[in-house]
Amino acid sequence: MPSLTQDRLWSEVVILEAPSRVLRVQSTRDAFLCLKNHWPLADGKAKSEALAACDRVIEGNDEPDAARAAFIKAAEEAQFRVNSWTG
Repeated sequence: MPSLTQDRLWSEVVILEAPSRVLRVQSTRDAFLCLKNHWPLADGKAKSEALAACDRVIEGNDEPDAARAAFIKAAEEAQFRVNSWTG
C-alpha cells in the first residue's frame, strides 16, 4: 500500500454517478481510497490497473493524469457514469 501522506492533484475533477451514489474524485489519493473503499466490483482488470497507476503516481514514478486516465477506465468497467469537462 502506498504512503497516502502525499497527494497528487489531477488536472480535472472526475464525477462518478451510480444509482445510489455520486463520487467526486480530484486526486490520486482520492482515487486510491475510492477504489479500495467504495468500489462496487471486488476485482477487475481495469480496477487492478488503476490501483497500480495510483501506486506509481503516489510514489512519484508517474504523472497524476496517468492515474486519472486509469481511474476513468476502471469507472467505466464498474459501469459508473463518468462526468468531467473534457470527458
